[in-house]
Amino acid sequence: MSVWALVPARSFADGKSRLGPALDATARRELARRLFHHVMQQLAGVVDGVLVCTDSDEVAEAAARHGARVHRDPPEAKGLAAVVDGGLRSLAADGALVLMADLPLLTGEDVRQLVARMAEHPVVLVRAQDGRHTNALGLSPPTAFPTAFGGAESFAAHLVAAREAGLRACVVDNPRVAFDVDEPRDLDQIRASSTTGISRPLAFFS
Repeated sequence: MSVWALVPARSFADGKSRLGPALDATARRELARRLFHHVMQQLAGVVDGVLVCTDSDEVAEAAARHGARVHRDPPEAKGLAAVVDGGLRSLAADGALVLMADLPLLTGEDVRQLVARMAEHPVVLVRAQDGRHTNALGLSPPTAFPTAFGGAESFAAHLVAAREAGLRACVVDNPRVAFDVDEPRDLDQIRASSTTGISRPLAFFS
């Protein structure tokens, strides 16, 4: 079974706006860049390929340095789900694992475990720490159903879509994959973590 990872990523300069109270624009851009590189490093050698969906030249260049394929977001793609679905349609693989680009605690072993679950289940999900959003979604085939990324309740929506498509879903509870960086309080957890090289560079932003 061939599995590709799909990582949607906005321009580093445009992301992480909710961290404004804690980090200035330069620091937010650098954090977004480091988070992206961390996720890409964890995918290396674990999946059959990586597709980065972006409208940013800077992100596209960073993805290419990691050996990833780049899918440029078309102007008509409105919203994260449209961006992800467009990328999924371009994949010639048995399965696709969609991962967010801001997972500082993600490890290569986490990715391996998700890919292993995909061999047994057509739909594999990891909810975000807020319980409402989706940080990882495995689909076999990649176009099994339209995704709901960007929606207020994407995790529940993905479960409903799987059920309506008659596909067996496996929910994986993994706190590392569930943890993303959206709020200033999330920065403290990154700094305290010894599992990622992002924690040390973040001291610069203190």
